[in-house]
Formats: sequence, C-alpha cells, structure tokens
Amino acid sequence: MKELSIMQQGLCAIGGVLVLAAGASAGISQLTLVSPGGFVQAGSTLTAQGSIGWPGDDLAPFTLNAGSDFEEGSFAGLGVVARNAASSGANSNSSSSGTVGMGYALLDASNNAPNSAQGPFGLANGGWKETFTITHPSHNGQAGTLQFTVDVSGFLKATGFAGSASIRIAPYKNNSTILASSFFDPGNSTLLSTDRQYGNWAISTFTANGLETLPVNGTATFGVPFTFGTPFTVGVYGWARAGMRSQSGVQGNSTALVENAVITWGGILGVFAGSTPVTAGSTVIGASGKDWGPGTQPPDPCPGDFNNDGFVDDADFVIFVNSYNILDCADPAMPEGCPGDMNGDGFVDDADFVDFAFAYNNLVCI
Repeated sequence: MKELSIMQQGLCAIGGVLVLAAGASAGISQLTLVSPGGFVQAGSTLTAQGSIGWPGDDLAPFTLNAGSDFEEGSFAGLGVVARNAASSGANSNSSSSGTVGMGYALLDASNNAPNSAQGPFGLANGGWKETFTITHPSHNGQAGTLQFTVDVSGFLKATGFAGSASIRIAPYKNNSTILASSFFDPGNSTLLSTDRQYGNWAISTFTANGLETLPVNGTATFGVPFTFGTPFTVGVYGWARAGMRSQSGVQGNSTALVENAVITWGGILGVFAGSTPVTAGSTVIGASGKDWGPGTQPPDPCPGDFNNDGFVDDADFVIFVNSYNILDCADPAMPEGCPGDMNGDGFVDDADFVDFAFAYNNLVCI
C-alpha cells in the first residue's frame, strides 16, 4: 500500500498543523448515523464467528480479531467517504473497499481461504440516511406511503467447495427495518426467508471444483410508511460480501468475489394515501437539500481525484494542500467546488485529510 511521501510514523504536517493518521475504530451503524449523512465500513478477516445481520448493522465486532483489518468513516450532509481493508495469512487473503455518498454506494469484496477456515470474509458495508417531510393539504396527519426504487449492478463469482458471494440492500424507516407490503417488490432478487423489505443477489458453490457466476442488474422497489406532515428518516444500506457458506474438512481453497457493486437511488415512484396516489399536490422535502427525484447517479465515484485524471496521486495532494490552507469553502479565494472538502461540511480540515489519505492509498479510480 503506497503512503503519502510526507508521512512519518503516522504524523503528517500540512499547513503547519500536525495530523494523526487514522486508525481503525468501531461503532458506526445505521442506528448511530446522524441524518442526513452516510457511512461506510470496510472489513476483512481470516476468521470470524456469528451472524453479521443486515446491511447497515455494525460490522466491527466481526473484524477485530488478530490479523483482521477494519476501517470505517462517516459524513454529514452531502459528503462522500471511502474506506478499504485487506488481510492475508497462510494460503488465505481477503479484502474490501467502499465509497458512499448521498444516494449511492460503490462496493467491492474478495476472499480466498482454505475450506477448513472458520468464517473468513471480505465485506464492504454502508449507505445513507435522509430526513423527509411529506405534506399534502388534504392529508396532513394521515397515514401514507413513500414508494421509491433502488438500482443494483455488479458481478459475483464463487469457486471451490464453499465459495459464497452476495450483494444485499435494505431500507430502514426511523432506524428500523420495514415489513413487506404491497408496495414492495424485490425484483430479480435471490429470495430470502424473511418478512422484511430487501434486495438480495447471491451465489454459493457446493462441489470441490465448483464455479458459480452471476452478473447483477436489478431494481428493488420499496414502500416506506409515514404520516403526512411528520418528519421521518429513510435509510438505504447495502453490502458486498465475499466469504464461505460453511467450514469443512474438504481439501483445497474456496474463493469469492463481489466486483463493482453499484447501489443507486432510482427515484420516487409515488406518494400514497392508503392505496391512492397523491403525488399531485404533495411536497417532498429532504433535509439535505438533495433532489431525490428519478435518475440519481453517483456524482463522484472517485473522491480525492480533484483533477479528474483517473488517479488519486501527488497532483491531487497539491490541490488538497492549497485548499487546506484556505480552510473555509465560503472564502472567495477557494476554487469553485471547494476541492478538498471531502465530507461536505463546508471546511477543508483534518477530517478531510483522513478521507483523502484513504483515497490516496486506493490510487486508481473505479
């Protein structure tokens, strides 16, 4: 992994300020995330126990074993955050990476381990949360449903006796998963035994020389209940998980890959009072100021690439340093777009340097 040339033992001098390089922490999840905002976790481990749960849950407890790697970060408002992790051992390795902004997540994961290994995986996990207020002059105070879509694409591959790979998404309302309803459609998902709304695309192998692949291109439709005139939060979270379906004494290794998983907000299909659409006359306001209409696309698949040359390198670092010395995005001297403000808080400061350092180590843009 390449390091910034000015880094010395975890310390970096920028504009005369010493910044401590980031290390692993724990505790971010959809439950702790402040709205509006988003988070990402990247984890890799050669051994783990227990069930991870659902996208948006805290991944940290499963990736803090010896030899594991875990990184996480969050942003407020219309920011962007990126993290990556990698672990390696005897005849085994795993990795994951993720970039999340409001309305999109870009995730990758891989795993290669002996069939006798206990629970190894690479997993990128994260998403975004928005606070909505929906009003209608004839329905304020009444129950309604917000229906929207989320688009998912990517590629899954698994080999060996127990390779397992999946992309999964789940919506939350006020930090809780949502019961299935007539407004929900999982699309071409791999069905799960659950009464919750979700999207799931998964493969596994079951023979020593097994090979399974799955190009993913799907759309899930979700329906979130709400009360007209009362603010509520909607979270959309996803994961890319590469691991093994079981532990066994079968000789050899199993591998798994989730490549270029892209999760994007597809847009609002309608606002309903009961089963009646009331889009006309309805006002949908998001606290972040983002337009949540149809056709949302990832605006920045490569945070840190300020000069848009496809790499995050020394040239981008120079741009970051110049922005850091200005600090305030409202300053007329700041270049248009405020390059360097990676978390969208209106300042270029130590928190942005942490995010830039992670983006720099990724080097090549997705």
